[in-house]
Amino acid sequence: MKRSLRSWLWRVDVAQEVDEEITFHIEMRTRELVDRGVDPRVAREMVLARLGDVGRLKRTCVDLGRKRDREMRLSQFIEELRADVTSAFRQMRAFPGFTAVAALTLALGIGANSAIFALADATFLRPLPFTSPHDRLVMLWERYPNGFLSQVTPLDFADWADQNQSFDAMAAFLSNSVAMIGPDGTAEQVSSQMVGLRFFDILGVTPIAGRTFVASDAVEPNSVVLSEGFWRRRFGADPSLVGRSITIAGRPQTVIGIVPDRFRVVPATISNAGSEPPSLWTVFNYPRGGDPTQRAAHYMYAVGRIKEGVAFDAAQRDMTAIGKRNEELYPQTNTGHVPTLQPLREALVGSEMRLTSMLLLAVVGFVLLMCCANVANLLLARTMSRTRELAVRSALGASRRRIVSQILTESLVLACVGGVVGMVIGAAILSVAPSLVPPGLLPSAVSLTFDERVVAFSAMASLAVGLVFGLAPAWQVTGVSVVQAIGTESRTTARGGRFRSVLVVVEVAAAVLVLCGAGLLLRTLMSLQSVDPGSRAQDALTMLLNLPFPDGRTPTRYPTPEAVHGFYDSIEREVAQIAGVRSVAIGGALPLDGMFVGQGIDIEGDLPRQGPSRKFASYHMISPTYFETLDIPIVSGRTFSATDSADAVEVCIVSEGFVQRYLNGRNPIGLRVAVPAMAFPVRPVLREIVGVARQIKMFPNEAEPIPQIYVPIAQNSWFTASLIVRPQSGAADALLPAVRAAVARVDKERPVTRVRTIDVVAAEATSRPRFRAVLVGTFAAVALALAMVGVFGVLAYSVQQRVREFGVRIAMGAEASDVMRLVLGNAAKLTLIGLAVGLIAAAALTRYLSTLLYAVKPLDPVTFVAVPLVLIVTAAIAVAAPAWRAARVDPVMAFRGE
Repeated sequence: MKRSLRSWLWRVDVAQEVDEEITFHIEMRTRELVDRGVDPRVAREMVLARLGDVGRLKRTCVDLGRKRDREMRLSQFIEELRADVTSAFRQMRAFPGFTAVAALTLALGIGANSAIFALADATFLRPLPFTSPHDRLVMLWERYPNGFLSQVTPLDFADWADQNQSFDAMAAFLSNSVAMIGPDGTAEQVSSQMVGLRFFDILGVTPIAGRTFVASDAVEPNSVVLSEGFWRRRFGADPSLVGRSITIAGRPQTVIGIVPDRFRVVPATISNAGSEPPSLWTVFNYPRGGDPTQRAAHYMYAVGRIKEGVAFDAAQRDMTAIGKRNEELYPQTNTGHVPTLQPLREALVGSEMRLTSMLLLAVVGFVLLMCCANVANLLLARTMSRTRELAVRSALGASRRRIVSQILTESLVLACVGGVVGMVIGAAILSVAPSLVPPGLLPSAVSLTFDERVVAFSAMASLAVGLVFGLAPAWQVTGVSVVQAIGTESRTTARGGRFRSVLVVVEVAAAVLVLCGAGLLLRTLMSLQSVDPGSRAQDALTMLLNLPFPDGRTPTRYPTPEAVHGFYDSIEREVAQIAGVRSVAIGGALPLDGMFVGQGIDIEGDLPRQGPSRKFASYHMISPTYFETLDIPIVSGRTFSATDSADAVEVCIVSEGFVQRYLNGRNPIGLRVAVPAMAFPVRPVLREIVGVARQIKMFPNEAEPIPQIYVPIAQNSWFTASLIVRPQSGAADALLPAVRAAVARVDKERPVTRVRTIDVVAAEATSRPRFRAVLVGTFAAVALALAMVGVFGVLAYSVQQRVREFGVRIAMGAEASDVMRLVLGNAAKLTLIGLAVGLIAAAALTRYLSTLLYAVKPLDPVTFVAVPLVLIVTAAIAVAAPAWRAARVDPVMAFRGE
């Protein structure tokens, strides 16, 4: 036992201890035999013979000794850990105010980080809800020369699917909506998708009931797959629904399967426009054949699964080669169009959401860093007050390792408490996020959940910050002389003071960086909100009208353009008769709504252009009262009238941006423009320009005006249109019940969707930049508060430690203003250094925000002047109290303890 303790306490090598033990045993046994009269040489040989293989015995003893040491060290570690944890909780109970402040500070940082990590995890890390390998799933686009990724055409997609050598399969799909009659007899517009037969197979979707599409479903497309949520909400999760028929858009469809809710394939370009995830899927037999107009109709989305063993770049080269062949065969429609692959995650999430997630993660990371710095400053101050206690422990035999271990354990325990509270805060944030985040802001592929991944992140973050802020006091303790700590009343060291000053500089620099980012985003929001949309109407009610697209199989009341126009005309007449309605109109895209149809155009007398140089304009089909209802001025010419009917001269109105970009100073009135009509088959129409309308903005952040062309809805009607109602007085949304009733009188199976006022449309257009600005601004305010708390804390502690010094100065004749200048000078030095470091970092990093900015440069002078002013003012407020206390030190009171 004695030797075991010797080996364990003084770290004697086990092999050396075994050698000594075996040698001692041999000597003792040999001496016993010699005392009995045996020859010494023979006695030694007898002892060795009895021991056997000494080398083997030694190895066995060494192994047993090392096992014993491991067990003793583990026991010692567990016992020391238990003692340290007990001591940590005892310290926390002894200082409840300190514990509460430190734990809540950490909880704030960890909670914010856990919530934003949930967003970043869904954006970057979390696997997609498909069983197919994610690295092989791609979205397919046609890239224009300007880099724009366009939807694909039916004939191009058919060529890709038939000629590629790199894909297991491809499937086309498009978003749609269908009308269903509810149990109460009211119509409901249900979001849906029309998909190719291999769509579910490509993604690896396993239905929770029934099956997905097979080849036989394309022969007679009357099968439908429902989402789990729609099945539960609409049909009460009836398990017998599979195999039964339901009526969709007036046509019986057989339910063949139910797929999980988490299965969502909604490209970010649609999701960002407010489209809801699909509730049902039907078979899509996309047009094939020789109709050349289908090679110019970009309306389909496409997904594909790359073959196993084929690299992404190789698949892209394969598709590029097919695109080049089509470009040679069909130069009028395919010049400059390159088939482009995009990883499915990127397509579903979108670049804007990825950048936003990175921005928010960086911001909350800085906030957590500042929380750590503040807690480290608190721990430094508390550890300084325990200097004598720790020195006495060291004098009584505690090693430096034990003292550092104890301090780090206290930090980790405190961090764990803060982490648990932070997880509660993070879970609370995520639980209320759906009600706080504007609808359509998050892509359908991003769902915020507080799951085991977020818990694991929070736990690791808690341990990491515990080590980070615990290292500062541990480092300080190792540098204090035991003799000095016991023999002097001094409670401060230059070493700790310098470190606290560094922490304050870091906090101020981080606050400046976050404030600059928030300032740029706020300035962007202000610029977007001041954009003139071109429409002066502020009190209009808008909604979408959807008619079933004739597929030749399902009977419909609206099989022809004339019938479609008749429906819109009837709606307009019915709504106009509602009491309190000032005007009503049918139109296409709304100002700032971000959705429009682009059409290629040719101006009569100009050389026709094809491919990348083709002229384009956004195409709007409107009723004659459209400009009056939205209060869009006609700057020259005339507006439409009832005489612009289907059998009249084909006319159009163009926007100011159209005139500026394409007419080169010519008078537009009387010129004729060739533009394809919205119809199948596509037909070009030569229209006479009869007026010029004020330019409206389709997006609030348009870099250049988008040319617009308006045509009478009587001459070109489509199956989706906006209904715009303007009241005589009062709130526009008060007219909604009467408008719904008027639509039902025309056709009770036609529900209205996306009901919004024009003010809501404008607000939704800036919802993303507003959300970013508010969120980053909130974190910036927290960062500023944390930085000022750090400045205040360090200065207040410094004043407390220097009370005697200030008493001596005042006793020697120094004025209160002199002491105040001394204190303020120290604070100003730290603040200005942090300000300079933060501004340099902001100048280097804010350029990465350029894609999120509008009408604001990354080095915006207003922001870079305002942030230092705000910081200096708040710093002055933070240091006022400590400076005032230093100036009022009484020398008598300062030396009373001597």
